[in-house]
Formats: sequence, structure tokens, C-alpha cells
Amino acid sequence: MQIKRIGKCIILFLGVIIIALACLIARPPWSLLAKLLVVDDRPEKVDVLIALSGDSEREIYAAELYKLGFAPRIIMSGRGGGQMAKRAVSTGVKERDILIEDKSESTYQNAVYSRDIVVARNFKSAIIVTSPYHMRRTKLVFGRVFRNTGVKLIYCSTKDSGFNVDGQCKSDIDRQIVRREYIKLIYYWFKYW
Repeated sequence: MQIKRIGKCIILFLGVIIIALACLIARPPWSLLAKLLVVDDRPEKVDVLIALSGDSEREIYAAELYKLGFAPRIIMSGRGGGQMAKRAVSTGVKERDILIEDKSESTYQNAVYSRDIVVARNFKSAIIVTSPYHMRRTKLVFGRVFRNTGVKLIYCSTKDSGFNVDGQCKSDIDRQIVRREYIKLIYYWFKYW
């Protein structure tokens, strides 16, 4: 009797889960999904800024934080690090204060190669700069790669990315970004953890 009751409870529970998943797939809560991707800490003084390649507003925001005195150095991480550095210099960053890491081709490699520079230069703290939609995955990856280094990481999202401007994630482009980012999050979770 008890076993039948447990079996019915399990079937009921699985049925509720399946219905909930079907509802999420049919009508995803886009604004919530978009908001969950964003991590945006309050900036504070650190030893170095790390701007990840990708959207061009990343190096511009890193340059802004540099000029506000949050860090004396910037690592431009990823393919196109040289171009990122040129754009930052054009906004007033001193060329000698820029370190270029141009080997990485993924967020994971950004973290690994940036960690090598941070550790080699004995930096104890860093602000990671990337786009809002990219920040959740960045935090997971950098947290994993920098674990046991003693380096304090702060995560600051760019301000002018154009992502989810309305806060409702209504545009097709925003929804496409959200879908793609969750797929990458799942992939990274299984590949690197």
C-alpha cells in the first residue's frame, strides 16, 4: 500500500515537472532569464582591469574605469587585443598601462591566460569587464580558474551594450542572445566542472 502511494507521488511530481518545463519552453519568462545573466558588482580600487574581447564597449568601459582611478593597468584579453588597446589609448589610456593577451579564443581561455598574467605580475585583485549578458558565464569560469590563487575578482558589466534596454527582453535580438548564452552556460558547466 505504502509503495503504491510513493509511486503515485513520484508520477505526480514528474508530471508537474514536465508541465512546468513545457510552459517554460512555450512561454519563457524572458525578462527573468535576461536578468539572471547579469552580474554587476560595484567597482572598487583594484590592481588591474581585465577587459574581455567581443563587443567594443568592453574596452571603452575598462578605459573609463581606468581613468576614474579604479586600476593602474588594463589587460586586454582575447583575439583583437591589439585593436582593443588602440581604442582604449584613443580615449586617454596610457599605452604603457595596457597589457595585451591575444591568444585566447574563448571565455575559458580568457580566464586561463589572464590568470597567468595576474599571477606572474603578483596582482591581488581585478575587475573583470564584459557585456551584461556574458557576465554570468564569465563569473562561473573566472571563479573556477582563479580558485586558490588568492586574487579578489569583481565583475562589472558594461553600461552601453544595448542588451535588454527595455528591461523586458522583448526584442528578437535580445531573446536570441539569451538563448545562446544559456546554451553556452550549460556547455561550459559540463565541459569545465
